[in-house]
Amino acid sequence: MSEIRGSGRTTQQMLSAREGSVFVWVNHDTLYAKKLAARIGRTDLEIVGPQWLENGWIGRSLSGLVIDHAARQFMTATQRESISRAYDRVRPVGSAEIGRGME
Repeated sequence: MSEIRGSGRTTQQMLSAREGSVFVWVNHDTLYAKKLAARIGRTDLEIVGPQWLENGWIGRSLSGLVIDHAARQFMTATQRESISRAYDRVRPVGSAEIGRGME
């Protein structure tokens, strides 16, 4: 992966994410994000497109949720409205309970 992109904000978001977090990429083509995550040693991240926000979180308890810094501008209204409901599925650190994440 020799292609240089941006200023590294996505890399920093990935590095700062809780272990096993869901990382919402800017679109459905997640190959670049998956390669980036692997390159920086974050193969534990679940890289998904923004369509995941519509119902991918239903019935799940998440260890973390990170929305790529550039993703919101490309999301549908439904996807943006679903962000808070998805965050509600994030477990607090050190707890099996479901709560709002801080990523």
